[in-house]
Amino acid sequence: MPSDEATRFVRVEFSRFKAFKRFSLSLRHFNILVGPNNAGKSTILAAFRILAAGMRRANNRKAEVINGPKGMGLTHGYQIDLSSISVAEENLFYNYDDSESATVRFVLSNSNELILYFPEQGTCYLIANSDSRSSFTPSTFRSHFNCRIGFVPILGPLEHNENLYESEAARLALFNYRAARNFRNIWHHFPEKFDEFRAALIRTWPGMDGKRGADALQIVCA
Repeated sequence: MPSDEATRFVRVEFSRFKAFKRFSLSLRHFNILVGPNNAGKSTILAAFRILAAGMRRANNRKAEVINGPKGMGLTHGYQIDLSSISVAEENLFYNYDDSESATVRFVLSNSNELILYFPEQGTCYLIANSDSRSSFTPSTFRSHFNCRIGFVPILGPLEHNENLYESEAARLALFNYRAARNFRNIWHHFPEKFDEFRAALIRTWPGMDGKRGADALQIVCA
């Protein structure tokens, strides 16, 4: 049922998507992804990046009629422009095999579902389901799927004397999986909430501090 309270993601189910042939993940209010290289951490984040793009589209326009995944038949979906998202499109299908479709199913705390459907290489749709309903106006979509996805720049290594990116490059980096490489650039060009960020850094990372200089942001030992 629609609610004024924000919902959250409680489960993600992968089918033939990137590193996962079959995999499901249960989510709590706070989650940390830990694992060796090639364990699938980036695969999970890539799915949320694609979902965020689909939700931005659903928040602004109506869905179109599409052929859904096997067993679903005709339904409504929002086409997602994968070229605008920083994910590796060449391996969206498990084991590079695109002879069968791939899906990622997100289950929300209100039992509604959001499904990423990849019928073929380079094509992706977001399918929203609530009480067997799949057609929504932007306002009803926001009401039934009141969940937010946000990405923030993370701490990452910087090259010695690394040049500062231009403002537009830093802005685009906010939506890029390489955001860690642009950490200094983003805060330099968009400093409005830097003091809030610095307070959180000092509070949660004992012994560390952040300073905004004339041409860079530095993370230093306090």
